[in-house]
Amino acid sequence: MKKVAIVCAAGKQGTCLVNEAAARGYDVTGFVRGNDKVTNPKAKTIVKDLFDLTREDLAGFDAVIDAFG
Repeated sequence: MKKVAIVCAAGKQGTCLVNEAAARGYDVTGFVRGNDKVTNPKAKTIVKDLFDLTREDLAGFDAVIDAFG
């Protein structure tokens, strides 16, 4: 199963991307800031601000999608 990271996953676009990726069977991890949560129960949530992400945070994913708008 492909692992997908979605940055800014709690916004409008991010939520749509999380839902679509999960529906297609991907292993989805959403990066959010503060108290935001990924609402899809099939996706994991990591709380970390976009500007604090490092290369190590995104290592191991097959694809990284940036939903920062």
